[in-house]
Amino acid sequence: MTALVRRGVSKYMASIGGLTVLTGVYLFWRFTGGFDPAVSASRAGMAYSVGALTGVIALILGGSVLGASAKKLAELGPKAAAMPEGPEKAAAMAAIGALRGRMATFGPIVTLLLLISLAAMAVGHYI
Repeated sequence: MTALVRRGVSKYMASIGGLTVLTGVYLFWRFTGGFDPAVSASRAGMAYSVGALTGVIALILGGSVLGASAKKLAELGPKAAAMPEGPEKAAAMAAIGALRGRMATFGPIVTLLLLISLAAMAVGHYI
């Protein structure tokens, strides 16, 4: 994980997520003819809206929780490994455990949100 963070993968993923959201807004604008409320209230418009909402929530959670936790883990891991045994190392290891727990909790949530988004976008045209 340290190597991935050092290589800037988190910045790359954030930029791809942002570009995906911007593209989705443009496509929704084209689909609804300039955000026409009548088209947005259709079943397809609502399906696309649900997909967009879950996608944006996944982007926010992924960046703010998972990305930030990964960055902190990448910084804290090598420092904790170099520390001598003692209360300071124990505190660092506890912080690492908390960050891993946070990632283990929010990772599946983000995955579920992305799957809902994918499903809603895939079937939106056929509803």
